[in-house]
Amino acid sequence: IREIGTMGKNVLVINGSPRRDGNTESLADAVIAGTESAGHSGSKANIRTVNIKPCIGCYQCAAGKGDPCVQKDDMKEIYEKLEQSDVIVFASPLYWWQVTAQMKTVIDRLFAVAAANSMQMPKKDVALIIAAEDAREENFKQIIPYYQTCLSKNLGWTDRGMILAGGVNMPGDVEKTPFLKQAEELGASL
Repeated sequence: IREIGTMGKNVLVINGSPRRDGNTESLADAVIAGTESAGHSGSKANIRTVNIKPCIGCYQCAAGKGDPCVQKDDMKEIYEKLEQSDVIVFASPLYWWQVTAQMKTVIDRLFAVAAANSMQMPKKDVALIIAAEDAREENFKQIIPYYQTCLSKNLGWTDRGMILAGGVNMPGDVEKTPFLKQAEELGASL
């Protein structure tokens, strides 16, 4: 058990990219580097390496029959990391103007945490990192309100910022942009 004031924050970066060593992962790693440079601890959950099933809408979580979910898959690891974290950073490439299906599955399964707790999520800070091929502002018009409403306001989490890294498609593209520095600065500010 951590005593208040004795340690820095725990930051969890959930990487929803199916691509290994891509731009999203580079941005996630930069956030963690910034987090650690500020004296906090950072960890990353790569969704591509785990088996997480979609929510089946059974509501067993609301009935108290899950832990918090009745499905037995790797989401249990995410639940454990979520519980230990003060800050959650959702990192995803932009697929059809939203997060990846892998990330959406994780987000949907967070319902069990709220349902098992009288529809209240534990208080957290939250940030968003999006990597996208298209750098036009209009490309991000769907993801911004989704993040601000669904992942911040509706969950009762405190918005700590967004990085919308447009113009990065192929692995390594982000290395030629200011986005890695911005991600590191975001991590340090958390």
